[in-house]
Amino acid sequence: MTVVARLFTALWPPPQAISELEATLSAPGPPGGVVAHSWPPEGWRAIPSRRWHVTLCFHGDADAGVLARRLESHATGLVSPWLRLAGAVSLGSVIAAVVHPAGPEDAAAMAELVVAAGADRDTHLPHLSVARTSRRSDSPPAGGPLDRFTGSWWRPSEVCLVRSESPSGSPRYTVLHRVPLHIDPARGVAPSDAPQVAELSRRPTHRQRRM
Repeated sequence: MTVVARLFTALWPPPQAISELEATLSAPGPPGGVVAHSWPPEGWRAIPSRRWHVTLCFHGDADAGVLARRLESHATGLVSPWLRLAGAVSLGSVIAAVVHPAGPEDAAAMAELVVAAGADRDTHLPHLSVARTSRRSDSPPAGGPLDRFTGSWWRPSEVCLVRSESPSGSPRYTVLHRVPLHIDPARGVAPSDAPQVAELSRRPTHRQRRM
């Protein structure tokens, strides 16, 4: 049996953020609504919440040692940004929740993490994938639970280099290297509002829609 292994760098949301998103996707449609949503949409497969993560850079088949040393060098000392999941983005065969920073400082800190991971800050849209399809002709459905979703603020404690293996078609993740992020005590209180909530949703290279 051939095991396909790929590497990526990612952030993991805390349990509270995961639970909020799980509850939203599993809740029935609003009372009196024309159509009560079902999850996942027809033709799509839900991604198990245990695999939910925010990809900073996909490396593919690369040298794990080289990537771990580069991540250690570039990410050590970086500040952890305030983030939250809100709204949705269509990425071809993937439906994802968008990751939003709380303000300009957090957007800058997130961009630094993207660069440290090895991605292009100008084209990268941080997101958390929740469903995918193998049907190339399928389009992400209009309307759905993510249209109403706005999660709580959180800060990642570390950035991770991860190996993804698919021995039986279902990916298995193994964290190979962790770099702790700096939690600024001066910004220890979660933001009460986010006027810059669309800061990372304006990238022109992705087809975004509310769902």
